[in-house]
Amino acid sequence: MPPITEEQKNQDVQDIIQDGFKGAATTCALTSIVVFASTRYCPWAKANINYAGKTFIISALTAASFAFSAEQSIMKKHRGQDRWDSP
Repeated sequence: MPPITEEQKNQDVQDIIQDGFKGAATTCALTSIVVFASTRYCPWAKANINYAGKTFIISALTAASFAFSAEQSIMKKHRGQDRWDSP
């Protein structure tokens, strides 16, 4: 196997980051829709949580899903890059 140049390594890293961001953005959008609907239509949440609380819940869960999804997809792609392990 030919040696890996610094340019190839940087391009691989950029591809991994872009794939992770795309997956995380999709997860973030889907999560925010589901959480918004659940806080809007759940009778208990509708009666007991004000708008600021609902906004906080939606923001927190969306940010958490984004971070988790990005980390998982980046790590999954990185594990597939076995050629970096060779000296």
